[in-house]
Amino acid sequence: MRTITRGIVTAGTMIGAVLAGAGTGVAEPAVPSGTYQGTTTAPAGELIWKGKTFQGGTVVNNFAFGLTGLAGTTSQDGDGNTVIDYSPSGLGFLTDRMTPNADGTYTGAVYVGGNQVGSFGLAR
Repeated sequence: MRTITRGIVTAGTMIGAVLAGAGTGVAEPAVPSGTYQGTTTAPAGELIWKGKTFQGGTVVNNFAFGLTGLAGTTSQDGDGNTVIDYSPSGLGFLTDRMTPNADGTYTGAVYVGGNQVGSFGLAR
């Protein structure tokens, strides 16, 4: 009898946990879309780098005088961050990782060979 009761309690606890979590999941933010203005911690970086434009899973960096370049592909990691891989530009050692903020902006970090070397912000 004790084994049956323990089994019923265990099953009830598992069902309760599933039901308690139902509908409480938060969707991961979508990979950004459109053009964002950038700020950076690099000395005089804002004189050259102006931001990023995202479209269909790709990103292009925007530079002074209307120049664009340094293309990459975007994906999301398991934490809801956008990861930019610059392998398509021949720079497989370079990645950006961006975290969405509640106000619609992004906070990002630049990595070379897995080591953080700078940071940036993006806003509409």
